[in-house]
Amino acid sequence: MKQFAILGLSWFGKDVLDELLEFGADVMIVDKDRQVIDAYRDQPVTAIVMDIVNEENLRKALPQGLDGVVIDMGDKIEASILATSYCRKIGIPRIYVKAVTEGHAEILELVGATKIVFPNREAAKRITPLLVSSGLLNYLPVSGNLVIAELVVPERFFGRSLLEANLRKNNGINLISVRNGDEEYGLFSPEYRFRPGDIALVSGLDESIEAFANGHGPARRPGALMRDIGRLFGRRKG
Repeated sequence: MKQFAILGLSWFGKDVLDELLEFGADVMIVDKDRQVIDAYRDQPVTAIVMDIVNEENLRKALPQGLDGVVIDMGDKIEASILATSYCRKIGIPRIYVKAVTEGHAEILELVGATKIVFPNREAAKRITPLLVSSGLLNYLPVSGNLVIAELVVPERFFGRSLLEANLRKNNGINLISVRNGDEEYGLFSPEYRFRPGDIALVSGLDESIEAFANGHGPARRPGALMRDIGRLFGRRKG
C-alpha cells in the first residue's frame, strides 16, 4: 500500500485527502490546528497536530519510505516554501505543492517541489492518479471520463509491435504517439516495436488508462503534457 502525508489541510489538501482515501492509500495528515485534525478523527488516517514549519519536528513525524507529500498551507506562502524545502532535505521523492501566484510557484520549484498545482476545482482529481500510479507521468482530464495521459509503457509490451499489441481492442486506449527517453513525440508506423524506456501519449477513459499504466485489471475508480501535444501537432510555445 502506498503511503502519503498531507501537510496542511486547506481546501485543496482536504480534496486530495478524500481522493486518496477512496483509492485506499495509507495517509498521514499534519496541521497545527487541532480543530481541523479532530474533524478527521473517525477517518482511517494517522493525524498529528504540529507546527509544519519546524524542520526537526517534521523529520521526527514523517515516516521513512513515504511515496509522496502534498503541501497545502492555504495562503501562507513562506510556510509552504519552508515545508517544501524541508521535505526535499528529508528525501521525499514526490512533493506536490499548492501555489498561490506565479512567483510563489517559481520559488517552490527552486526549493524542491516536483509538482506545482494552482488551485482549481479539478486539481485534486488531476494529481491523485499520478500519486497512486508509478506508471502515469502526466494526466489531463478532457471531458467526462475521457483523459489524455502520458505513461510508461509496461514491460509486458516490450518487443511487441503496435499491431500485435492492438491497444484499442485489448486495452480500450488510443495511442497518439510514442517516444523513447529524451526524444520528442513524432509519427510512428504500425510495425513499431515497444522498447524499454518507451513513453506513450494516449487517450481513453480514465479507468482504462489507469489499468494499463498500473499493469493489472480494471482500476478501482475512475504541465509538460500540453507542451508535448503542441510539438506533436506542429505548435511551438512562443
